[in-house]
Amino acid sequence: MITYEAVFNGAKNDGVFGISLVADPAMEGLFVALKKQEPIQLKEIDKEQRILMGLILEPKKPVYRNQNGEEFNIVFSEDVIKELSHNFFKAGFQKNSTIEHDTPIDGVTFVESWIVEDTKIDKSANFGFSYPKGSWIASMKVDSDEVWNDYVKTGKVQGFSVDAMIDLKEVNLKTEIKMESNLVKDFITDVKTALGLEKPEVEVKLGSVLSGENTLYFDGEMLQIDSAVWLLGEDETKVPLPVGEYPLDEKEQILVVSEEGVVGEIKEAVVEEAPAELAEPEAPSEGVLNQIKSLLIKYSEEQSKKIEDLRAEFSEVKKENETLKVELAEVSKEPAAKKIVATPVQLTAKGRILDKLRNN
Repeated sequence: MITYEAVFNGAKNDGVFGISLVADPAMEGLFVALKKQEPIQLKEIDKEQRILMGLILEPKKPVYRNQNGEEFNIVFSEDVIKELSHNFFKAGFQKNSTIEHDTPIDGVTFVESWIVEDTKIDKSANFGFSYPKGSWIASMKVDSDEVWNDYVKTGKVQGFSVDAMIDLKEVNLKTEIKMESNLVKDFITDVKTALGLEKPEVEVKLGSVLSGENTLYFDGEMLQIDSAVWLLGEDETKVPLPVGEYPLDEKEQILVVSEEGVVGEIKEAVVEEAPAELAEPEAPSEGVLNQIKSLLIKYSEEQSKKIEDLRAEFSEVKKENETLKVELAEVSKEPAAKKIVATPVQLTAKGRILDKLRNN
């Protein structure tokens, strides 16, 4: 069976991020409940300090794992255990605990932690523990009545077990195993899922829509507001869709990106209606045409008559004019001294014309 050695690289998100209460601790180290630094005799609950002390990690002790049918062991060195114990408190994970790596619990806090330097004189030896040098021991204060009464006093939990993010190095082959390996990734995913820190992966379908010459991609089966939307670059990398409006082909809709790479709105496109074609007028019936024809003939005849009347009147005026010219010539032959007395008369149209000729 392959054995891996735990490696702590000091990364921000690595290390022990939780310590759970379990029925079967991997390190096989049981804890003891304390009252006034002595094993408690669970008599008067209201006076109990409710402190648990137990083993967290033991150096070089193989921890058996069976991950998806793959069996292997993990061992921790003294140096790595010390680094993990320090980082646990530096990162503020003292209250991050669960029952059986599954149910998060409140009202519990790790208040003390140390590394065994001498097995015989170590504090834990006072309570019957005997762990080798380099072991990590810790004490938990239980303020939760539920945890204390339902799990500790009933014996449902017997020890501590760590939840950790670590790198692994294969001891047998001296080859580093990256966290990206499927085996370790599955292990980490199971731990984080048990703590409720990570939801199980689900298949995410990739959707796409066309906008002109561009293909817009998004997660899921339907494009929705606040969904991420992107283009694919030449190397298949995601390129967030720039801010703007994008008409969607095959849909009378417009995708509005108000923040780069995020769907802000999906609105209906305004479709301009083509102007209605004017219907060709119906041809008038034969009866209507005959009526129009009769009216035109009547109008033409009336106009012709008016023109003839005007011509006759003009001809008459012209004759009178000729007569007036002759009379004017006769008058002009009379002596100039002869006074012509003008007699006011009511002039007709003919008279006005004659008067005008005389004055000229």
